[in-house]
Amino acid sequence: MADSRIARDQRGGGTLAAPVKFIAQRPKLAASLIWWVFGLYALFFAAAPYTPSVEAEDKYHALMSQAHFSEEMRMSQNRLMRAQQALDQVQVFGWRWRSPYSSLVPPRQEEVEAARRDFVRVSAERDALISEAKSAVGIWSRYGVEEVRERFWGDYQWGKDLAKRMTFWDVIFGAGRGSRDEELLATAMRWIGQIIMNFTVGLVSALVAFGFSLVRTIWAYKTDLVSGFLFFFIAMSGASAMVALFVGGMTAVAVGGVYAVAQSGQARLGDNRRAHARVRHAGGHYGSRYDAPHYD
Repeated sequence: MADSRIARDQRGGGTLAAPVKFIAQRPKLAASLIWWVFGLYALFFAAAPYTPSVEAEDKYHALMSQAHFSEEMRMSQNRLMRAQQALDQVQVFGWRWRSPYSSLVPPRQEEVEAARRDFVRVSAERDALISEAKSAVGIWSRYGVEEVRERFWGDYQWGKDLAKRMTFWDVIFGAGRGSRDEELLATAMRWIGQIIMNFTVGLVSALVAFGFSLVRTIWAYKTDLVSGFLFFFIAMSGASAMVALFVGGMTAVAVGGVYAVAQSGQARLGDNRRAHARVRHAGGHYGSRYDAPHYD
């Protein structure tokens, strides 16, 4: 009895250890799995590793308030809007050859350009003020981590919306439509593959867009080269892990569903074949009984 219990424990241990042994024998797969888990942890659970001082946070809030509630910025924006509205009132079709518009449009265009230059200058000053505020707390603070996470989820949603629009247009134009003789299972597989491809393209595009916005964010926080590169690597690892989770999960569910349907179809086909075989066998038996030749 003790030997049987030990054998059962060994069999159970071998069953549990089989996936670990399989991964351990493949270093690349193990490294990819560790990177994937680390990325998801960094995206969902990791806290900001740096806590700025009270003085740094006070400076951050003061400069951000000054930037967002700038009176100069508001006046510059209103001036540009009024100049553009005044230009739109006289800039009609063919204004160069129509009087009095030919003499009214050029000075108002100059006003718009002057207002736009002033708006660009004030916007640059505001961006510099915001950058100075962010540099006071650093990108490793909760302010930087939360901003990057919000940017990722915004780009992530944009990628999913792009995939939905692509799928909508595929339905409209019948991109996944096959021939009339194509079986239902093959048609379903074609559409599932098209949907997975659309979401892959959409989320990879979102990942690329997030990478560019991440570089701009790191630059705005005035991070040094080594720290910025490390933050970029960690943030892109989390974003890539989430994209891999979504696309991989969708693919696994689709493949599992198709496999289940195929197995069910094969089971029904086997049952039909056995039923036909029984009918043929019964028919042959009856025929041999009732259709035997009779001699008078």
